[in-house]
Amino acid sequence: MKKLYLILIVLFVSALFYGQEVDKPTWNAKWDQGVQINRSDGKFKIKFGGRIQFDVINIYQNPSLSDEFEAQNGAEFRRIRLYSSGTLYGNIKYKLQFDFSKGDAGVKDAYIQITKIPGIGNIRVGHFKQPFGLEMQTSSKYATFMERGQTNAFTPERDLGFMIFNKHFNKRFAWYAGYFYPTGGVGKYLGDQYRLTARVTGQPLYKPKGRFTVLHLGIAYEDQFQHNLELSLSQRPEAHLAPKYVNLIVDAVKRADVFGGELAFVSGPFAIQGEYMMARVAPSASSVAQESIYNYYAFYGYFTWFITGEHRNFSQKKGCFDRVSPKKNLGKGGAGAWELAIRLSHIDLNDKDLNGGAMTDFTFGVNWYLNPATRFSFNYIYSDVIDVGYANIAMVRFQVAF
Repeated sequence: MKKLYLILIVLFVSALFYGQEVDKPTWNAKWDQGVQINRSDGKFKIKFGGRIQFDVINIYQNPSLSDEFEAQNGAEFRRIRLYSSGTLYGNIKYKLQFDFSKGDAGVKDAYIQITKIPGIGNIRVGHFKQPFGLEMQTSSKYATFMERGQTNAFTPERDLGFMIFNKHFNKRFAWYAGYFYPTGGVGKYLGDQYRLTARVTGQPLYKPKGRFTVLHLGIAYEDQFQHNLELSLSQRPEAHLAPKYVNLIVDAVKRADVFGGELAFVSGPFAIQGEYMMARVAPSASSVAQESIYNYYAFYGYFTWFITGEHRNFSQKKGCFDRVSPKKNLGKGGAGAWELAIRLSHIDLNDKDLNGGAMTDFTFGVNWYLNPATRFSFNYIYSDVIDVGYANIAMVRFQVAF
């Protein structure tokens, strides 16, 4: 009998420890367009990734434009980035991203985000993109063209600050509101300037199955308190190594308001996208400006077609466009995915007595997606600098992004 009791005790203890070992969370690592390390209970998720973008440019300016601006052919690493992002303890998210394209480590993203907050949803603090503009929110890894359109002159980028945001109706409606300091990518600010930024988006039409279809609409607003300091607006043609052909400087500004509207429609391999932005600038009483309000604007619109049958991939989670995956990767019985695109883009920094110039760009693009991580792009830009001259620009990009 004692032996039987002893056997039962041994079996009970063994079962107890076996059950604890089975229930203990486990870790696994995998490749999913980047290295991912996850815990089985979902409370910890860590991802590592990066991108390399190498660009080559050839630019020709007509004589009248060359008299005003110097331009040269060349090449550059447009971006060299490494990042880590993830989830800690189920409700804390983070992202840390560095760019090395200028020869040193520059911080791009460095933020902490608390999720699942009752009545609010999410709060994010640190250094990250302000919620403004569809093309700006879309990562450069997934943008259709090598450079963003002329609205980029008005679009705020990454700054220090905090933001609250949430999504509703199965992620088809989203709102964002934030307070930011104009750090200009430095990661430090001392002064009295600030930015109040808000964005509202929705997808009244969203069909991810069958023929991929989505209609995206959005509006955004930013109130810039300038504290009577100088405001500068400038823009290149849609080529990063080209000169800035339009330039506006207002010596002293009380505040500036920026309004933006965005639209995108995808139906299978065809897609259109466009944005319009306007900046209302209110000079200070000490300014040399003759008027109390000045209005400047920019817009772009483009059309894309995947001749191999793929489609642009809209992410409701991110509120912007995401990675394109070819139906057949190069070397896997296919030739990857091929996309054709054409864009019209315009900016006007002329109003009353404060004039910085106007420019219109026509851009033609070809994208070859060898696989989900590798892409080669060609862009041709005809840039018409109004009343000054024109430039013909050809660019090629070689990209790996994961």
